[in-house]
Amino acid sequence: MAEIKDKRSIERTRLETVIPLETPFELQLAVASACNFRCTYCFQSDTKYLKEAELTKGVMNFELYKKIIDDLDEFPNKIKVLRLMREGEPLVNKKFPDMVRYAKKKQPSVKIDTTTNASLLTPELSDEIIDAGLDKIFFSIQAMNAETFTTIAGVKTDFEKIFENVIYFCENRKNCKVYVKVPDIAVNESERKEFFQLFDKYADQMFIENIFPAWPNFDLDALKRNDGIGYYDTPLRSDPVVVCTLPFYDLTIAHTGIITACSIDWEHKTNFGDAKKQSLYEIWNSKIFNDFRRMQLRGERFENELCEKCDALEYCEPDIIDDYAITLLDKYKYLP
Repeated sequence: MAEIKDKRSIERTRLETVIPLETPFELQLAVASACNFRCTYCFQSDTKYLKEAELTKGVMNFELYKKIIDDLDEFPNKIKVLRLMREGEPLVNKKFPDMVRYAKKKQPSVKIDTTTNASLLTPELSDEIIDAGLDKIFFSIQAMNAETFTTIAGVKTDFEKIFENVIYFCENRKNCKVYVKVPDIAVNESERKEFFQLFDKYADQMFIENIFPAWPNFDLDALKRNDGIGYYDTPLRSDPVVVCTLPFYDLTIAHTGIITACSIDWEHKTNFGDAKKQSLYEIWNSKIFNDFRRMQLRGERFENELCEKCDALEYCEPDIIDDYAITLLDKYKYLP
């Protein structure tokens, strides 16, 4: 029986007690920045802006990927989570099973997960991914009926085949945990019940996630008015979050190898280094990265070009360290 639960971990470390971190808790890799869907709530649907911004879309080279995984050995501790996804569809990368397998061989204690729209899954690919050792998969289902599914996904899809392949994965997943979600704008009340009834038999966790303005410079007003509800079906924070905690524990790498401030930086406005030319340890502990963290702790988030347009924290920030900012800033005094 599946648990109706959002994807937040209940075993979170209190960041104010451990940062500065010499080793990130989480490594998030855009193994693919390209996506075969154009979901209405995602910036990938704004093809005109993507073209104007000249954003390069593609997949991560396997040699670069191996270099990144090998670089993890330089950190004094093991990372906790390797997240093989960012702004694209991971399964666009044909090397995805090999990537899971390589990481499991090199970093066997690290939990590896991914998020997929499941449209590229086949029974054969599912078997490969499961056998490679993936620890958790998040299935992003776009709707519970074919017409709405096509509308939300922005492309024509084989609705029935996607469901068949998700169920196949669930039935053959061995030790891989399964989380299934659907956006709130895609289901009515009866379809919500249908969603929970269907995946109760197959998933470990399931949830209806509220869409919110996650992407700076991408407007959701036409899809959904602000209803005061956050991403996890909890009330929206009334006070702004001053310090973003992501750069303190999360290392995010684009498919090109460029390190950005966070996964929300879909326009790649930040650049803290290049994994092709530098070690991850060097980048994580660099002056440019620490300057960005110090900026957060000084309460200057809303003066930053990227952060001033980000509304995500009020909707889903699980770690609030605002009250500790001054004390933590002092700890960065003698760092690069």
